[in-house]
Amino acid sequence: MAVFLDIETTGLNPHQCQVTIIGMKINGEIRLWKSWESADEQSMILSALEDVKKVRETIVGFNNLKFDVPFMLKRLEVLGRPSPELWSLHDMKWFDLYQYLGDDFRSQRYWIDKVNITEEHPELRGRDMPTYFKDGDYQKIEMHVTDDLNTSEALFKYLKQRNPEFLRFE
Repeated sequence: MAVFLDIETTGLNPHQCQVTIIGMKINGEIRLWKSWESADEQSMILSALEDVKKVRETIVGFNNLKFDVPFMLKRLEVLGRPSPELWSLHDMKWFDLYQYLGDDFRSQRYWIDKVNITEEHPELRGRDMPTYFKDGDYQKIEMHVTDDLNTSEALFKYLKQRNPEFLRFE
């Protein structure tokens, strides 16, 4: 069993950009933490990470170890809430699809296209999330992060089926 994690941000620099949404898919259910429904970004990130710390399964994402987790932790530091106790997240079981698939420039969309996994909303691109956030078009952000969670799960299952000797998770 695995849990899937993804975030969306207003850009790539955690010193200047914020986390807008954090999504987690566990046992087929999607849970979203949304900055537009939270008191503030800091409390949203802390709430999500507290739930992530409770996960006992492997946490899967696309570039989660080089982007998602470090971005959230850096945002907490920038917001004045450094949380060294959260670095225990690095001690958890993580599987980063990006690193497994070569740790290069190829996007999740490249890989899902390659193995014929379809998105429900292919018109929504990650690069457009900052604009949707600025314009208050939050539904598109939710649809995109849901697509990312679902396609991460489908890609993980595809790889696991084809490489069972490398991808053993209990």
